[in-house]
Amino acid sequence: MAKKKTPQKTPASKTATAKIKTPQKTPASKTTTAKKTTSPKIKKITLGSDQKLNSKQIEKIRFPVEELHVEELMALVQNDTYPKPPNWKLSPKMVELFITGSDEEFKVKVNGSEKKIKITTKFYGQRDLIQKSIVTLASERGLMLIGEPGTAKSWLSEHLAAAICGKSTYLIQGTAGTTEDQIRYSWNYALLVSEGPSPEALVPSPTINAMREGKILRFEELTRCPQEIQDSMISILSEKVVPIAELGSEHLVYGIPGFNVIASANDRDRGVNEMSAALKRRFNFIYIPVIQDKNLERKIVTQRTDALLKKIGFKIQIPEDTLDLLITVFQELRTGRSTSGGRFTPISTVMSTSEEISLLLDSAIYAKFFGKSEIQPKHIAMNLIDAIVKDDKENLPKLREYFNMVARMRANKSSTWKEFANAFKNQVR
Repeated sequence: MAKKKTPQKTPASKTATAKIKTPQKTPASKTTTAKKTTSPKIKKITLGSDQKLNSKQIEKIRFPVEELHVEELMALVQNDTYPKPPNWKLSPKMVELFITGSDEEFKVKVNGSEKKIKITTKFYGQRDLIQKSIVTLASERGLMLIGEPGTAKSWLSEHLAAAICGKSTYLIQGTAGTTEDQIRYSWNYALLVSEGPSPEALVPSPTINAMREGKILRFEELTRCPQEIQDSMISILSEKVVPIAELGSEHLVYGIPGFNVIASANDRDRGVNEMSAALKRRFNFIYIPVIQDKNLERKIVTQRTDALLKKIGFKIQIPEDTLDLLITVFQELRTGRSTSGGRFTPISTVMSTSEEISLLLDSAIYAKFFGKSEIQPKHIAMNLIDAIVKDDKENLPKLREYFNMVARMRANKSSTWKEFANAFKNQVR
């Protein structure tokens, strides 16, 4: 008989090992390494709007202030309880509010319906500067706004005129070719030849129209005109009258209450055609300074660029660090000193906020048509060279000096500055 095989017993320790597989723990250090590290998200600012423009918005390339802000002006008129000079649309208090803006909501009736609106800030500057300007225009003296090119002198002039008299378009642009006829009056020569001098043949200038209606006359860049042409304003400012000699000694055009003059001049044009002492005495001079505060400059540049992009229906994004680069470059080139204390040769071109807004707008349009609707440092570099060099080739070595001393050093620590520096190198090769 065959012997039965007795089954051998498996040791307990081996049985346990066979039945249960204990999962091995991953060391804490390895677990930490396995997690993905995410870089901080870059903040972006949206400028403009892609909302479709209506037929009203494309009627004009640029609307005068009194049309652009018609509802704000209506709201201030309807809520104005303060005393005002003769023929002024708004009181001085409300004129200031229109310029400096307010968070307060004003009720306004438009086409029979009532709504509330806020008054937007039009000009960022010292409040007493605005008040002095308004007080001057309430007196019989003219207002002269003077300062560096691109410091919003014309902008302030236009908004003051719109708020005070509801019309900002009585304008004379001073040039080397400006004539006395453009300031005073001229003639319809067909009528003059056929009928002789007559009121019908007279072609009134903006000055005559402003005087007859009690409005503000704006005279831009007065010092660009030859001195003898400038002096034709003396009798207008002092006597508030224009004699029409061809129609007889009794034919005079008098200014009615509300008429006054806002003139502007650039600091850099003072030596072109210096104003006579007699003309200077007819004006109160208000100096418009260059913006020094970085945050305020950033606010102005983004607000104006946003408004300009909305006018053309473009929506663009710009990373905050790219915008900061733009503001920093302009402030440093303007002063000839970097934020770290380094000094370099200043640029002769005026590095104004107006130029800055123009550069940012050009970069935005370039990004819209030839990019991905996002302004990049390379767009800033490309347009910066064109804005600074212009017709003065001596600015290019100065710009290279800034690049070597400042931009290249920052490129080692910042990807934004690195892209800017690389684009600059490619442009100036």
